[in-house]
Amino acid sequence: MKTVKSLIRKLARDEKGLTAVEYAVLGAVVVAAIVAVGANFQTQLGAAFSTMFNTIPTS
Repeated sequence: MKTVKSLIRKLARDEKGLTAVEYAVLGAVVVAAIVAVGANFQTQLGAAFSTMFNTIPTS
């Protein structure tokens, strides 16, 4: 039981885990932003490629 208590104290003082949590939250925010912008970006990208391919002369 003493080992478990010392492990819990050690984990409570350790700040490395906090950094991992911060990176996970930042990653989730980036993914949410990509999903939110994704549909509009896909439509605009499709239109841009259509315009580009329609203006290229065929031989």
